[in-house]
Amino acid sequence: MADLFIDFYRGKDEEAFLSAWQEKFGQLTEDEIDELFAEIAEAIDKAVKDGTHKIGDPFVYKEVTVGTSDFNAFHSLYVFEEGK
Repeated sequence: MADLFIDFYRGKDEEAFLSAWQEKFGQLTEDEIDELFAEIAEAIDKAVKDGTHKIGDPFVYKEVTVGTSDFNAFHSLYVFEEGK
């Protein structure tokens, strides 16, 4: 499997997700954040491939909304934006 990554359109999108995540699960170190983002990349890729998630919809990981999803095929990168 190719390396998959996630990113956020804006810093505030990432901050909103991390705040919600840490409120539910506690503080994370930088290494733990990197690990979490890798887990999310795998989870969304699997969900897209098995048809349980459609790009453009909000993606929820372990009961926390990551954001509205998009995909950049050139970079194999899932991109998220905070929900409106």
